[in-house]
Amino acid sequence: MHNDFTLFSRVVPSGKTVIYYYAYDGEGKRLGPWSTGQNNKTQARNYCNGLNRDGRLLPCLNVMPTFAQWAEGFWDWDKSPYLKERKKRRDLTENYTDKGCNTTKNILLPYFGEMTLDKITGEVVDGWLDHMLAAGYKSTSCNSYYSTLQTMIKYAAKKGVIARDPFLDVEKLMNNPGERKIITQDEFKSLFLDNWKYVWNNDLLVCTANKLAALTGARCCEILGLRGEFVFDDHIFICAQYDRYGYRPTKTKDKNNVPLEKDVIRDLRKLMNINGNGFVFSLDGGETPVSAKHIYDGFVEALPRIGISEEERRRRKINIHGWRHFFNTELLKGGLSITQVQAVTRHKSTRMTEHYSHFDPTEFTRATEAQKALLKPKKVKKQGEPKKPKVVVAEKPVLKLVKPEEETTVRRRKASVLNGCFLYCSLPVGRGLFFLYFSFRIKVQF
Repeated sequence: MHNDFTLFSRVVPSGKTVIYYYAYDGEGKRLGPWSTGQNNKTQARNYCNGLNRDGRLLPCLNVMPTFAQWAEGFWDWDKSPYLKERKKRRDLTENYTDKGCNTTKNILLPYFGEMTLDKITGEVVDGWLDHMLAAGYKSTSCNSYYSTLQTMIKYAAKKGVIARDPFLDVEKLMNNPGERKIITQDEFKSLFLDNWKYVWNNDLLVCTANKLAALTGARCCEILGLRGEFVFDDHIFICAQYDRYGYRPTKTKDKNNVPLEKDVIRDLRKLMNINGNGFVFSLDGGETPVSAKHIYDGFVEALPRIGISEEERRRRKINIHGWRHFFNTELLKGGLSITQVQAVTRHKSTRMTEHYSHFDPTEFTRATEAQKALLKPKKVKKQGEPKKPKVVVAEKPVLKLVKPEEETTVRRRKASVLNGCFLYCSLPVGRGLFFLYFSFRIKVQF
């Protein structure tokens, strides 16, 4: 519960201190501030109580708020009316509200802060997008900021603060994410099979974390959230993640068994010898996992050792999340269907939910086959080894079409030969010679 109003002091341009107040509407949203004209809190409180008795505490209900006023507390996890409504309908995370708060503070308020909500039209939003592009922002970033602004303004339209949603008149920009060139199979083998101790600076923890991400498509925070108690002989159980908000459910709130090749299970058990059933990727005995930055920095430092420079890494947009793209691609190349891949990588889709809601991914033997194929060493040709002779495969003869007349002739010839043999063997001399011939052949064979 809160009071009907809140008092605070403000120094006006003349240098005088004046008491202002905030008031609350029927939904608990804070409005204002307004001046009491008093410089003493007791007098200001008496003034507000008088307004409240007369029903005039909210003098500006019909005055359109500015975007800055509307944004105040909009992303407050505990107090925001918008978030309270959203929490009734879907699971929200602090990451969602933090992103909205940061976008509002750093991007939206500098441009829209002084505008009243009714002045933010579709044309104004379109002009803002042009301004952002001219300032060097990419379309993908602009569209992300657009979504935050749209959420705030649409809620104002829903609550009747503005008469019409301006986003009915404007659309997002066309995305230009650029080309992403993921790690290749040969680069994977160079990272993890050729000489991993050199590539990863003999750091088994960082090497195994990246290998696990590459072979399961798990997100980095899910890798960090893996505990020893969830490592089994042929799979791992992904049920939580670890990030700056602590140990909490995964992004999709799902819990899944994910098949895993035994060589990687063996590497995980080496770390478990130190960290037990606690967090596998830990430097304090399993109490807490290492940071995501620790895993990412090790990955970035390993790339130049296999010939991928910093410039190339940036150009190809290779990052720790790229392992998810890599694994998806390899599973599809390995013959798994899209729905099977979604079940292993835990991507959300309506079709998978309806048709595979009870399917256990540990049954995907083909997923581990794809992992085994990746873990096979590269075939390195030895120096001085002679080239294998090129095998020339003879072309198959072209099928010959036989005319009916020719076919009849061939049959007649074969019949004539068979009749002759039968006639010859029917004679006494012929039978004797035939018997002697086959007796001789049998003796030679034995």
